[in-house]
Amino acid sequence: MDSQDVCLLLNVSKRTLQTYRDKKLLPYTSIGGKFFYRENDVAEYLRSKTIKSK
Repeated sequence: MDSQDVCLLLNVSKRTLQTYRDKKLLPYTSIGGKFFYRENDVAEYLRSKTIKSK
């Protein structure tokens, strides 16, 4: 997935996604100045931030 896909999925801005990279909250790969994310890593990030109801 590229940055635009992840921004849409997480409903965050490009700047917020950059902050996630800077803080190492979301693993990524950079190829030719473009950032890519594995679907499994994004799904795991979402799972880790999900609040479970009682």
